Amino acid sequence: MHRPTRVTALVPAYQAGEFIQATLDSLSAQTHDDFDVIVSVDRCEDATEAICRRHAARDSRFHVVQQQERLGYVGNCNFLLGQAQAELVLFAFHDDVLLPGYLQRLCDVLDARPEVVLSYSDLLLTAVDGTQEHCSYDELAGQSGRVERGLKMLRRSGKWWVPNRGVFRLQRARRIQCLKTNGAGEFSADWPWLFHMSLLGEFARVPEVLCHKFYKPGSLSRSWAFSKRQHFEASAACMRELWTADLTTDEKLRMAIPLTSWLIKAKAQLDALPPDP
Repeated sequence: MHRPTRVTALVPAYQAGEFIQATLDSLSAQTHDDFDVIVSVDRCEDATEAICRRHAARDSRFHVVQQQERLGYVGNCNFLLGQAQAELVLFAFHDDVLLPGYLQRLCDVLDARPEVVLSYSDLLLTAVDGTQEHCSYDELAGQSGRVERGLKMLRRSGKWWVPNRGVFRLQRARRIQCLKTNGAGEFSADWPWLFHMSLLGEFARVPEVLCHKFYKPGSLSRSWAFSKRQHFEASAACMRELWTADLTTDEKLRMAIPLTSWLIKAKAQLDALPPDP
């Protein structure tokens, strides 16, 4: 096994041959001087593995694993989490491009503020049709209480998913164990993950665009229907994360009561609907 570094970027890759090179190049260009990259190529049929291995041959900080069986997005992320040894970790998704100062800026925040479990930046989102949007998430700013943070994340207000492009403390995140599928498969699997993460420490936003995200025609989230049933299942997954979290009974109840009320109402509405196709 290679020498552990301070930071490890985890790249879950699948059918990314047409665009992953830009992601790899952006990681190689980081100004931070103590990081490595683990790329896990899920079983696929394009040139993703060959591109990643060629890049690793040029940059010894990259380590490539080819999966022999299809893991899916959640399984591939969890494999990478199991491989990581660094103090600080990030998911560098195969359709994201990071600006050179991304790692340094976010790690500086974690170094200066031990109460922060995850630091993240704003991002520029480019849709499939080429339109662009500046995305930021500031709802947790100034929230030092874990119940208040949890309730904010449960509401899914604003661009709640932006922090998933952040750097986090691996040992604290291991308390969550892993990302998990729910009754709707991989739908919004990052939401329960971020919800539980918000219970472990503060989130810190760096108000700069340090990440460019590109939606591709085959992007996983573009395949979801975003139906009421899917939202219900993801919400139920948040409830499961709540009950396994290291909180007091009072803290759990303060979040569980409004979440339970919503789930009961949502379930009654779903029972009156035909099943999803």
